[in-house]
Amino acid sequence: MINRQLAMKVKSLMPSRERESDINSPVSMWNELDRLRGKPEETAVVIFRTRGCAWYDFSSCSMCGYFNDVNTNVTLENLKAQIDKLNDFIESQKVLKVFTSGSFLDRREVPDDALHYFLKTIGGKIEKLLVESRTEFITDNTMMPLKSSGISTRIAIGVESTNDAIIKNSINKGTNFQKFVDAAKKVKSSGLELRSYLLLKPPFLNEELAVRDAIKSAQDCAPYSTDVSVNPMNIQKNTLVESLWKKGLYRPPWLWSVARVLLECEKLPVEVLSYPTGGNSERGAHNNSKDPELLKLIFDASLEQNFDALRTYYNNADLTVYRKYMEVESGLMEPIDMDSRIRKMKSGTVQF
Repeated sequence: MINRQLAMKVKSLMPSRERESDINSPVSMWNELDRLRGKPEETAVVIFRTRGCAWYDFSSCSMCGYFNDVNTNVTLENLKAQIDKLNDFIESQKVLKVFTSGSFLDRREVPDDALHYFLKTIGGKIEKLLVESRTEFITDNTMMPLKSSGISTRIAIGVESTNDAIIKNSINKGTNFQKFVDAAKKVKSSGLELRSYLLLKPPFLNEELAVRDAIKSAQDCAPYSTDVSVNPMNIQKNTLVESLWKKGLYRPPWLWSVARVLLECEKLPVEVLSYPTGGNSERGAHNNSKDPELLKLIFDASLEQNFDALRTYYNNADLTVYRKYMEVESGLMEPIDMDSRIRKMKSGTVQF
């Protein structure tokens, strides 16, 4: 289940969790559109500052840089102060997404008293809630307060891929697909909803294999999910993926690939969506030139669950460069960011 060599490499790149930060304030709060109630609507989003993911004690996922925001000194009173600030932030929004750089259901990260204070504080304001958790923290006991709160709740699980070899040797998730299936069944039996997060283009996969894996993973997750969210890779600090990217050994996925996955998954029996973080930037999903129209169509199709305009744009586009890139990359022994590698070699800054 664990590739120890990969896990130790990822661990070596992680910074200390002892740092200066405002432990009485969330990492960030903002509003965005999502469709957690079958329609696009304004959604409040908060990232609480906590001690972080339990997996950080051993290693981290190869692409995850959320450990940059955690602090081991956060106490119950600090969490309550953060919840109060969230309460002040919420105005007319009825939908809330909560992130913790770890697992909301991990009671070491969000203690029972903090959870009850959270539900008591925001309970009268919010009608729909999304929280994240690793599979090992999804139990009848941890879900009971959410089930009893009266707030319709969706739990999000970072499945990333349903291919256990990719989980072990590329993503370093420390889990497997069967654990997701077991956790998903518990969520369903509890009466809560489930969002499955998939990662488009883990490290060490070429573009074509990554697209196929995302499509296959979406198909595998669909029977257990309320919706499936395809997350194209974005380069986060102090991660293995960033280390590879800086050496020209990794390229984030093309926006064309995001569109391909959505269009291939359109007919699945659950909603499939994608909101590319950092889209059209070097660190996010991008084509060989910026394409704001394509990015907007991806967002619009995800929010409206109407893929007609995206399909028309995709079918009428000149995909010669995209297809050639994948053809050349598939013939290489290992995937690289060819354009970046060439630039670095010309400038003499390439790292080996």
